[in-house]
Amino acid sequence: MAALAACIGIAPAKTRGSDEPLQELRNRLDQALAVPEQPKSVLGAKVIDLHDGRVLYERKPGEPLIPASNMKLIVMAAVIDQLGTDHRYKTLLAIREGDLIVIGDGDPTFGDERLSGDRGEPITAVFHRWAVRLKDAGVRQIPGDVVVDDSIFDRHFVHDNWPANQYQAWYEAPIGGLNFGSNCVSVVVSPNGPTRPATITMVPGNTYMQIENKTGRGSNRKAVVHRKRDSDTLVVSGTAKSKATLGDVTIRDPGLYFGSVLKTVLAAKQIKVHGKVVRARVRLPDGGVPDDCHVIAIHQSPIADALERAGKNSLGMAAEGLIKTLGARRSGTGTWPDGIKAVEAFLGKAGVSRGQFKIDDGSGLSRENRLSADATVRVLAHMFRTGGNAFELFRDSLAVAGVDGTLRNRMKTRDVKGRVFGKTGFINGVRTLAGYVHTESDHWLAFAFFHNQARATIPMRQAQDRACRTLVSWSGFDSAE
Repeated sequence: MAALAACIGIAPAKTRGSDEPLQELRNRLDQALAVPEQPKSVLGAKVIDLHDGRVLYERKPGEPLIPASNMKLIVMAAVIDQLGTDHRYKTLLAIREGDLIVIGDGDPTFGDERLSGDRGEPITAVFHRWAVRLKDAGVRQIPGDVVVDDSIFDRHFVHDNWPANQYQAWYEAPIGGLNFGSNCVSVVVSPNGPTRPATITMVPGNTYMQIENKTGRGSNRKAVVHRKRDSDTLVVSGTAKSKATLGDVTIRDPGLYFGSVLKTVLAAKQIKVHGKVVRARVRLPDGGVPDDCHVIAIHQSPIADALERAGKNSLGMAAEGLIKTLGARRSGTGTWPDGIKAVEAFLGKAGVSRGQFKIDDGSGLSRENRLSADATVRVLAHMFRTGGNAFELFRDSLAVAGVDGTLRNRMKTRDVKGRVFGKTGFINGVRTLAGYVHTESDHWLAFAFFHNQARATIPMRQAQDRACRTLVSWSGFDSAE
């Protein structure tokens, strides 16, 4: 009966004597999650025991709320379910006549700063290796163009429902079929005296963005960098009293940016490109490469990298790449609408009813997203029941309390550290946390705590941490069975 209950999401009937310990837990969670100073806030919550499917706690579990970055949790689960644990992004470098061709696969982690740092490499390391491969093939110059084919995704790089006034912030970076370094650029300013303009260098170096240097003109303001919404020019103003790095600032067109960084690196490696960076479709309708393309190199990235960046680090661009990858698998070209349909199909498979969610993007930055605590817990339970490599990859892509990711500085005490695997979420007025708890009594629980309509979200974060501590330490399982 317990196994059946777990499969269909219904808690089995309690045995005699189970009410008292469960009621104690529910009282303690009520106290932990309460934020009395914000009576108008809304809480959606659910906790289940994954060993038998029992509902241990719930408050408005079926109410669709704004999930913030917990939308990433759903997309991550759908990706593992539909693409498998061994899926790899493949970015191709080829020569065709006099042109250098790059064919993208939607990889959102190409040149990723954090992943490159973990490997002890610069973000341009793949381009350096490509330069070596070109020289090994006898290529010393490119008489034609750098042709970027990013047609695996559409060119709708920025979502319509993202905050209009935050377009240059790193968390609102565009997503394309070719991406580089989180699709952001920074600038290094070095002072040249109080009245002279500072020296400005872009990182990474590229030929796509332009610099307008307004520094060193008697301003008392600290140096800042700004990009107008529809511009490819970085305006640097203010005074640089010491060397500093400013940014990260989003770029507008990921594919052309990718190509320009590649062109710059090749020039530094004494491979001159005589032409421009241009966009054209090269790949065949079936995804193959034309016969007249000579493939020089294939860069592969495991799906685990994108999942880690979306989950542990809550990188929005990674999640948008994942949902568009699902869209590409569905229709041939990655779009938000097709990616959303793929995630909706997965939610149906996980037993989530249509009235408990609305998906608008992959990252949760859009305030049009809706997700219930019950829907979230059903997805967590589905992944737990799947088991094997799929569950391990999913769980290991989440932040770990007191250890890493967005939970690194939360729940650091010895009794809780390493026992909560979760996805955080935060936008204005919203604080969410969902994932797994491994209790001190060796039970696995799935939980979702969604606070909406908050005047300030720090008290909600503290409440959710208190609730997790309560779950970790609860030992009433045996007496409640």
